[in-house]
Order: sequence, then C-alpha cells, then structure tokens
Amino acid sequence: MKKQMVKYLALPLLTFVVISCAVITVNVYFPTEAVEEAAEKIIDEIQGSNDAKSTADNSDQQSFFQKSVPFNFFGNSTVYADEIDLNLTTPAIRKLIDSMKSRNTAIMQFKDQGSIGETNDGMLAIRSMDGLGGEEIRTANRLLKAENNDREMLYKELATANKISLSDVGKIKTVFVKTLKAKAKVGHWNQDEKGKWSQKK
Repeated sequence: MKKQMVKYLALPLLTFVVISCAVITVNVYFPTEAVEEAAEKIIDEIQGSNDAKSTADNSDQQSFFQKSVPFNFFGNSTVYADEIDLNLTTPAIRKLIDSMKSRNTAIMQFKDQGSIGETNDGMLAIRSMDGLGGEEIRTANRLLKAENNDREMLYKELATANKISLSDVGKIKTVFVKTLKAKAKVGHWNQDEKGKWSQKK
C-alpha cells in the first residue's frame, strides 16, 4: 500500500520539480498592431486631432509586460499572451510628447508652405528654401533639429519602456512613417521609399 502511494505521489512531484526548474524560451514577435495604435494616439495628441485622447489620461494603461505576462516560473522565464498594450505614460515619453506638441504649430506652418516635409525614416527635413528669409531659415533649421532629436529619443523610449529590442527601433520608425503619411494634410510633402518627394493630394 505504501509503495503504491509513493508511486502515485512521485510522478506529480517529479513533474512539479521539472517544470519549476525548466527555463522556457519564448520568441516575442514585434507587436506591429500595438505600435500602430500607439503611433496613432501619439500623433493625434501632438497634432491636436479632435479625436485625440491624451495618452496621459490612460492612467489604467499597463506596460507591455503587465498586460502580456500571465505566467512566470521563479523569475527564470516568461510566457507571453497575445494581448499587448504598449505603455505610453512613462515620464520620459510624456516629456517628449509635450515637447513635440509645443512646436507643432510652428512646424505645421512650414509644412503648409511646403518648406518642410516628412522623410522616409520618420524624421523631418527641409524640402525647399524658396520664399524663406534668413530668419525663417534659421527658425526652420532650429525646429527640425529639436524635433528630430525628440523623435529619435521617442522611438527608443517606446522600445525601452515596452521591452522591445532596440534592434527593432527601425520597425517602430517605419510604423510612424506610415501613420504620419496617412494623417498628413492635403498639400504636405512626404518622401517615398527611394527618397523622392511627393505632395499629398
């Protein structure tokens, strides 16, 4: 009887020990849909879209890990669920968004003139200096430098805050390029994949 009991208890115990000690490797795919949603929220807030809802208001929004980690085995491994909701509320991200909002009106004026356009790598660039005076050119260059620095930092902060590999920052940029192009006003300029400028119609 005792031998039978030991036999029945041994298997579950052994299974528990094996599972407890196992290191589970999970490949986390790039969360394209989540980044697309994040890009839309951020761009809408910066550009003052009527449909925009401040990302700072999402107080119950959890980080990538909080939303997507249902299991953890003694800190050795993590199994990810399909639901992903990127964290957009870290102090660093909020500071960058606010900084970009503060200069958006001035940038839009240069975009309306056709002087500034969106590049194919998620940055701004001077498209044409025609019609600009010396002070306007200096202002445009100053705006571009500040904006591009903030964008570069934002893409990296989004990756860092949500445990996305920094090697995937290029993918984040690609998503923002696509979203910025989709939300561009008629008459604004964008680069295609080959760097050729085209005007939205």
